[in-house]
Amino acid sequence: MGKFFSKFKTAPPDPAVSTWSNLSQFYGLLIFLIAVPFVLIVALVWLTGILGFSVWIFAGFAVLCGLAVWRLSKKWSSLKAQMANQTSNLHDIMREAAKDGKDVEVSLLNGVLTLRYRGQQGRDALPAAIPAAPLALAAPVHLEAAPEVLQPERVREELQEFLRLRDTGVISPEEFERIKAGLLQRMSA
Repeated sequence: MGKFFSKFKTAPPDPAVSTWSNLSQFYGLLIFLIAVPFVLIVALVWLTGILGFSVWIFAGFAVLCGLAVWRLSKKWSSLKAQMANQTSNLHDIMREAAKDGKDVEVSLLNGVLTLRYRGQQGRDALPAAIPAAPLALAAPVHLEAAPEVLQPERVREELQEFLRLRDTGVISPEEFERIKAGLLQRMSA
């Protein structure tokens, strides 16, 4: 029998993918970690009051607690089995939808959580790729390219802008002189 099952190997689940089982385990642990200190404090306060009355009351309380824990452990195992069954059903639904390329919507917890899967038909309705945003700065001019000839009014506007940048301290006076010489060459060329 072991040889038969060794032929079928399933891929290990990806821990980065959130499944119903992963989410329920996470929130179950979170609630447990929050509830434990609260229950311990209440139990401690209550036990200090009871121990003052009688040992028989404490013994009865211990029996009731033992029964409650036993009952919860029995209920927890059936709840885990039910969740595992629902998880496998959900996996089957999603796997079938992916294979057939259909759209699927699964509602869990009476609509609190909804899982949607868009198959092949849903891809046609999606918009085309969003064009990339233009760069904030223009690309540098290649030095090998012949500079274009600038009109005198355009050179004046550029010089005024670079003069403003020099006066505000964005560029140094040496950079301004170099830029001015380059603009004047492009005007006379």
